[in-house]
Amino acid sequence: MNKYKAVIEYDGTDFNGFQAQPEGTRTVQGELISVLSRILDDRISISYSGRTDSGVHATGQVIAFVTEKELDLYRFKWSLNNLLPPDISVKRLEPAGISFDPRRDARWREYIYNVVNSDNQSVFLKKYSILITRKLDLGSMVKAAGAFKGKYDFSPFSSPSIREGSNIREIYRFSLNVKGDGLLEFTVRANSFLYNMVRIMIGTILEVGKNERKISEIEQALNTGKGSFSSSMAPAKGLFLKRVGY
Repeated sequence: MNKYKAVIEYDGTDFNGFQAQPEGTRTVQGELISVLSRILDDRISISYSGRTDSGVHATGQVIAFVTEKELDLYRFKWSLNNLLPPDISVKRLEPAGISFDPRRDARWREYIYNVVNSDNQSVFLKKYSILITRKLDLGSMVKAAGAFKGKYDFSPFSSPSIREGSNIREIYRFSLNVKGDGLLEFTVRANSFLYNMVRIMIGTILEVGKNERKISEIEQALNTGKGSFSSSMAPAKGLFLKRVGY
């Protein structure tokens, strides 16, 4: 048996999330399985670094699959990209050890979130960012992002409907990069994330930027592991799974 690792990107706009669901529901995993099974003439299953929700994009999702065939990587990658829908693309394809697990072997995941803080949003960003016309306090938002760095119980910053096992996570990096045309790019890296954790943290930081919430509220929730900020969740379309580290 041969195992292969692929790095893929996708526009999540028209997908009902990454993970396969009942027939008739369009998902990234479902499209990948369909094309892989067709090319390899076998029912193929895939493992992956992590699920993304409906409307969330990726530039660095990692998947793995097993086949009895030994692949010509260049030709197989070309075939995949030729048959996959235009909102999915295979960026890299390489052999992997048979024990490789994209989720369990990952050391960290990194997401970015795009916000346009202006009175106008480029047509090329409308699918991939949210627009806030009200002037934001960038200094306060940088401080709020910094408050999340470290190891904490992030229960207050996740959706309570899906919580499994420990809610302790460690954030290694949380930064804000100011780009042209009012584009603000948040980057957050952690060992892993709880369900909707990134979107809830971003929404909370934006509330700080609007002077609707104090940084001390974030610090108290992290120190106690109590409270709920799920109502602050930012829309999915600004979020990208950027890359996964191994």
